[in-house]
Amino acid sequence: MKTVVAVGYDRTLPGERALGVAAREAARRSGTLVVMTAYHWPPPEPDELTAADAEATARKAAEEIAQHGAARARPRHPDLPVETRAVAGYAGRVLASASHEADLLVVGDRGTGGFQGMLLGSTSMRTLAEACCPVIVVRGNALDAHHRVLAAVDIDENCDPVLDFAFDEASRRGSGLTVIHVWDEPWIAAYGQQDPGIADDAARIERECDDRLAALVRSFHERYPETRPFHQIAVGSAAGLLVDASHRADLIVTGARRHGEGRHGMLLGPVTQALLRHAECPVAVVPLS
Repeated sequence: MKTVVAVGYDRTLPGERALGVAAREAARRSGTLVVMTAYHWPPPEPDELTAADAEATARKAAEEIAQHGAARARPRHPDLPVETRAVAGYAGRVLASASHEADLLVVGDRGTGGFQGMLLGSTSMRTLAEACCPVIVVRGNALDAHHRVLAAVDIDENCDPVLDFAFDEASRRGSGLTVIHVWDEPWIAAYGQQDPGIADDAARIERECDDRLAALVRSFHERYPETRPFHQIAVGSAAGLLVDASHRADLIVTGARRHGEGRHGMLLGPVTQALLRHAECPVAVVPLS
């Protein structure tokens, strides 16, 4: 089965950026691009349109927007199959529902019309909170300028989905890959300056973390031998260090735990939320098992 990449499109500048990223991702995967626009309609005023007329008008406008997006994508990728969908409902739920059939979902960092509040409003948070496939939130200028993918992993959790997605992306792009684990233990840094024993313990723990991360990277490098991976252990604020690193990456990949009890969607931690607000490149959020 072909890979399906779905994108939320609303004819705004962030929507155009999301469309461009989604089309490139679909082309890299030899997949299908699905351009989606959500729509809803207010109850008609007395003596004006009937409810059916109001719905038909809203649907027609959404179809035209989705078709406009498809028309913009096709010339850039002439061999790429492109489909359009205008779906009734609020954008967050529409996009989250699309993730059940898509392999990758792409959204802009904010929008208007059917996708108002894409980054920090209810639309984006609902999309990410209910999505069951990886989601790329397009931030920055989304141009491949650095030839590097950055994967942020927690070696104390199951980070295989993040590494698999990041290695695959780097392989398809022909770019380098940096895998980073941030060790956030400020008390050790503070007390280590006063107690040489604590400083020695900190150095030992950092070496152990480096060995564990190196082993993880080697295992995935065997599956993706064409990639050029580099691993790094950093100490400090994870959010601050990763946001700073995003200035030198084309994509940053991070993970989010799934909801428990059979629910779809992801729980966004504080580091992921910081990246969604402040990163200078697109952010891919991958569901973790």
